Amino acid sequence: MMNVNVYTEAIDALSATLARAEDSGKRNMNAMTLATVNRAGRPSTRTVLLKSLDAKGLVFFTDRRSGKGQDLEAAPYASVSFYWEPIEAQARVDGRVVMLAREHAELDFASRPRAGQVMILASAQSQSLESKAALTNAVASVEKSYPDEVPAPDYWTGYCLVPDFIELWFGSRDRMHERVAYTQSTEGWQKALLQP
Repeated sequence: MMNVNVYTEAIDALSATLARAEDSGKRNMNAMTLATVNRAGRPSTRTVLLKSLDAKGLVFFTDRRSGKGQDLEAAPYASVSFYWEPIEAQARVDGRVVMLAREHAELDFASRPRAGQVMILASAQSQSLESKAALTNAVASVEKSYPDEVPAPDYWTGYCLVPDFIELWFGSRDRMHERVAYTQSTEGWQKALLQP
């Protein structure tokens, strides 16, 4: 059950705040801290880039064999946070994470610079590395194997975080910070102001 108007307001507010941050001219305003938990319930965080945002959720891509990929296979829920220092704003989004269809990963991979594509194939992300030279050799091997187009590996994966909670935080010099929370419940989406 969903109060469409409240959810639409939440997504629109998140999108507008992100756009305002990006308009600041600072780099990587789409960077978000992604928190996951492993099979033992231990949390971990890392920074990933938000690739798209709409009513379906927040989309990002990664190597499915990585720590975060393994975590999401074990427990398909996550929380992300943004901190936009130029505009004194933050956001947090919690929810279920679903794997996207293969074509999304292929399109994302094709949009990346060649150096990034080569590294995705050469690196077993999050696994131990014998030496920097070993990685250099792996990159050279991929370059030699694919002098033209680099194919998307099957482990390159798109994920969508489907929100069930969205919070926006707007800082104030007098400490009267504004916090707005949107929460999905059995009655639908609800909006509330939170204490600073």
